[in-house]
Amino acid sequence: MAKSLRSKVKRDFRSKKRETGIYAATEAARLNRLNAKLASVMKKDKDGDEEITAVAEEPALQEPIINDPKPQDSMDVEISEAQSKRISTHGPRGSRREEWRLSKGLSAKPKSKGMNRQGMVAAVRKSGRSKRRR
Repeated sequence: MAKSLRSKVKRDFRSKKRETGIYAATEAARLNRLNAKLASVMKKDKDGDEEITAVAEEPALQEPIINDPKPQDSMDVEISEAQSKRISTHGPRGSRREEWRLSKGLSAKPKSKGMNRQGMVAAVRKSGRSKRRR
């Protein structure tokens, strides 16, 4: 059950990872960058060429601490960070059985030695309609 990406359980676990887990630092840095960009947009007038100084700033909007000496576009920063620290969550993962076989010097999956009715080597995946309903 609950295989969908919209599943409440999966969404809950993703939000926990974002808040306190392994992605918390990346998420905090992203929010900080976006807050800085929005604050700079709010300070400019409609044309975008002059900064407005006469408008009283709200106490809720605080300037984030930026360690970058030169300002960059937020999308450039996100792309460069994504390329430098990429965590792969896709692809095959070795099972305990495969890990054990590799530790003993064997191949991860044994070679298929079976034959089908025509005398050919049996395929890993059978052709035709799927038998198991999902």
